[in-house]
Amino acid sequence: MTVTVNIDEASLPELLAKVEAGEEVVILRDGLPVARLAPVVADHEKRRQVVEAILAFRKTIPSITQEEIAEWKATGRL
Repeated sequence: MTVTVNIDEASLPELLAKVEAGEEVVILRDGLPVARLAPVVADHEKRRQVVEAILAFRKTIPSITQEEIAEWKATGRL
């Protein structure tokens, strides 16, 4: 969720409370966005999900032996 605020109408503790609650706060100057406050936890969670997806994908790939790699090199496949 994005909340657009006028910095004159909100104090920093109020903005941080919104961010801690999971909201993204966009700060405007003269009606134009100049800054975004977003929860750090959301970024950490996204990274964790991406790592889990990569690890799950790797489990679906057949393993390759060193002998296979050496054979591929010898035949010019690598």
